[in-house]
Amino acid sequence: MKPSPNLLTKSKSYGAKIAIDDFGSGYSNFERLTELRVDFIKVDGSLIKNIHQNEETKIIVKTIVNFAKELNIKTIAEYVHSEEVLACVKEVGIDYAQGFYIGKPNPKLPPTASH
Repeated sequence: MKPSPNLLTKSKSYGAKIAIDDFGSGYSNFERLTELRVDFIKVDGSLIKNIHQNEETKIIVKTIVNFAKELNIKTIAEYVHSEEVLACVKEVGIDYAQGFYIGKPNPKLPPTASH
């Protein structure tokens, strides 16, 4: 089901952020990025996990990053599992990273400061 642009615009007016997960897996519709006015895209782990070993994959990710930067969209790399992968992610300009190299999943959230 396609989200209503009005609902997304209203949500953003309250400070909500929009993210697209698993970007780059299967068919991704670039037009939807502008239509939905997303704030973040998470580059799929299938593209990230071997980025340090495959120059063609690195070029694809770099292209996604450049496209996102032109639209003022922040990028997140999933599946960062090693120092080498993190180095490549930084090299291509991805804004944020997640994966076992960064930290393993934790069922308990750390306490947050109250404001």
